[in-house]
Amino acid sequence: MIKQCVICNLDFSTTGTRKTCSDKCFKKHLSNRVAGKAGGYRAGSGRAKSGYYKGIYCGSTYELAWVIYKLDHNLPFTRFEGYIEYNNKKYFPDFLVDNTIIEIKGWTTPATLAVIAQKNLAANNQGYKVEVLFKENLSVEFAWVKSKYNYAKMQELYDDYSPMYSYLCTHCGITFSKDKKIKSEYGFCSRVCAGKGHKGAGNPAGFNKVKLR
Repeated sequence: MIKQCVICNLDFSTTGTRKTCSDKCFKKHLSNRVAGKAGGYRAGSGRAKSGYYKGIYCGSTYELAWVIYKLDHNLPFTRFEGYIEYNNKKYFPDFLVDNTIIEIKGWTTPATLAVIAQKNLAANNQGYKVEVLFKENLSVEFAWVKSKYNYAKMQELYDDYSPMYSYLCTHCGITFSKDKKIKSEYGFCSRVCAGKGHKGAGNPAGFNKVKLR
């Protein structure tokens, strides 16, 4: 049976009564129930790299590229306010241009396409047109951002962006940052330090300095 997660809206397969796609979403669901909140998508609840760009919430870097392109070319749009109900579920559209809902999706499965179709029908029934954009539809937007902005990762363009984790390089001792937590007890700021710091790579005695901090 294919269900839609009540927290992040991703589709998942289950043979039971589970309402969430993962343990992470399950914990959020329990927390919401304790707090008396309803299910449904909320800003930042999904798995994509989300954030705010010039005060506009973007649920993924695909949305971020689209938003940057629109702003840079003075093309009007707004985030969709509120939600649309369908099959006793809440559908939170991405953006609105005139009377057209713009939905931006990173990846899909046959099951998610079926859900998208249901949401589109619900929006049509309330008088909206719907345009769904996938990665292959955003080549112009991504090319624009790449040509105009200097970044290593697109999420660096978000307002007040800062990496989540800071470490001291095991080899040279300088501070470096990562968006993801390093699972190893050793970490390096660059490929050069990684090459020098590992055993057998110009350092037969083992690591040059200390464990990751």
